[in-house]
Amino acid sequence: MSKILIAAGFALFASAAAAQPAGHAQHHATAEAAMFQTPKSIAAEHHELHEVLAGATKAPGELGVAAMRLEAALAPHFKREEQIATPPLGLLGELAHGPATAEMRKVLPMTDSLEAELPKMLKEHDAIRAATAKFRAAAVKARRDDYVRFADGLAAHARQEEEILYPAAIVVGRYVKATAPQK
Repeated sequence: MSKILIAAGFALFASAAAAQPAGHAQHHATAEAAMFQTPKSIAAEHHELHEVLAGATKAPGELGVAAMRLEAALAPHFKREEQIATPPLGLLGELAHGPATAEMRKVLPMTDSLEAELPKMLKEHDAIRAATAKFRAAAVKARRDDYVRFADGLAAHARQEEEILYPAAIVVGRYVKATAPQK
């Protein structure tokens, strides 16, 4: 099944590469500067999650303690994601507009690390889910609907990473590895 998904991903990228827009050269130069950066939408979401959780750690009692425990589980995980999982996604737009380039091969250490560390990252998600559930229960008890919604959103964020972001980053690496010219 995974070979089918990879083949489908390659086919999509190849068809996008065949239909390059006329201004591709200018777009390509601009995209190279941002090539290995986490997409802004993902970076903004991570920042917002950190900000809300930082506020929750200041809450009194059980809620604040649960927030600190959640932050302790989340912070190192997010840091590693931002090193190896989200920057490869910055290539998606460029790959949709043209073929993989030799320069893009620089993403391979990140995507290879993500593939190797994926079981560990998914296990970390289990710990984050447990901490999120405790935080949510404390938020319910404290009648903090804003933090209940935050906990629900964080759980959805983790599912999105597992179902979409991690697989997409891995497909980017496999596609670049298979199609980008060697220097």
